Amino acid sequence: MNNSKNKFTGKMYGGVKIKMTGVYRIKTHEQLKAIADPLRTKILMNLVKDAYTGQQLAEILDITRNNIYFHLKELEKHGIIHVVRKEEKNGIVQKYYRAVASRFIPEDHLLPSLDLVETSRQVFMETLDVTRTKIESAPASSFSLDSASEQHRKNIAGTYRFHATKESFHAFVDEFKQLMNKHFTMETAETGSTPLSAEEKNYYMSLIAFQDDQEDITIR
Repeated sequence: MNNSKNKFTGKMYGGVKIKMTGVYRIKTHEQLKAIADPLRTKILMNLVKDAYTGQQLAEILDITRNNIYFHLKELEKHGIIHVVRKEEKNGIVQKYYRAVASRFIPEDHLLPSLDLVETSRQVFMETLDVTRTKIESAPASSFSLDSASEQHRKNIAGTYRFHATKESFHAFVDEFKQLMNKHFTMETAETGSTPLSAEEKNYYMSLIAFQDDQEDITIR
């Protein structure tokens, strides 16, 4: 598989090539406050995945356009998001916004920050909510089992607790990404949906992992 198709090569806006970076370092307390708002966290999570107009985000998040545009202006003002393209429709110019990076890391002088901790926690909770919605709306065939399931798994669910060094955990994340690109045809906001071959099926995967020094929690 040619992995180059999964890499973002940038968009053109006003003759300038705009590229999403992997990591953006938050440098000021003002930037930190800009993303600490729970609604802006939701906006940012959507704009990490794809480019949206204010109208589209208002519909996704079920809030008024005036409200969404206020928060978009704040995020844009602090360099967290930017306009990646403009489209004219019925005489109205629509701006498409996108996050400037897929991850946001604060500079050391901003730490510790309780706001950032709660923002990060919210990202994990939002990921769980999206996954729960996906599970609840998936067809029965996604969870049905037959004789072929013994040799070829069609789904997986599990929780694991393990010990690892920071270096080994980081290596696992890198290797996980490589495995995804090796075995799967990845869909991204830039490449969009690609036609399936006769043998391919659509899958949804959610991955969450974090350091946790508390005792084991029994699943009831």
